[in-house]
Amino acid sequence: MIKTSYHRATEKTRRKIRKAFADLLAERGSVKNITVTDLSERAEITRGTFYNYYNNIYEVGAELQAEIEKELFAERREFNSTDDIEQYVDQIFAFLKQQESVYRQLLASDAPMAFMDQLESGMTQRVLSIMHEKEIDDRNVEFELLILASGTFAIVRKYYRNEVSVTLDDIRAYLSNKLRVLFEQYVK
Repeated sequence: MIKTSYHRATEKTRRKIRKAFADLLAERGSVKNITVTDLSERAEITRGTFYNYYNNIYEVGAELQAEIEKELFAERREFNSTDDIEQYVDQIFAFLKQQESVYRQLLASDAPMAFMDQLESGMTQRVLSIMHEKEIDDRNVEFELLILASGTFAIVRKYYRNEVSVTLDDIRAYLSNKLRVLFEQYVK
């Protein structure tokens, strides 16, 4: 279980640890190749300081995933229009941009993509629930949404790996536009 003793100053240390974790993960390709000593040295902290915040290195990765869930999926928003969906997409991509350096490092490694999978799944489920609330029960809309989400987040992964020349803003604009069209097509 992730230790939760928080003070304002400790968030800076936790960010340093997460950043060091992402850097080492990108360099070494697997969490199994990272030790607490390596992580502490990279973060410029002592091992004791590391253990003040985490029980092991796997908790650092778990915290990154929990951060996504907290930022993007904890709030239950009301979606009544395509503008609401667009604001939700904007929120997701603002978060991705804010955390870009960490995610770029994580995705350069062979690390499990649990946090990106969670992001894709969470967004898809949220939009599907909106469609169901609007009494849209058409398998075509579900199929279209799944294809759109899978394709979008495949491109986000490629973006973080420097495999495409598009920007996060380009991806966000495309996704927002497609969701707007999909929503307007099925919501009368």
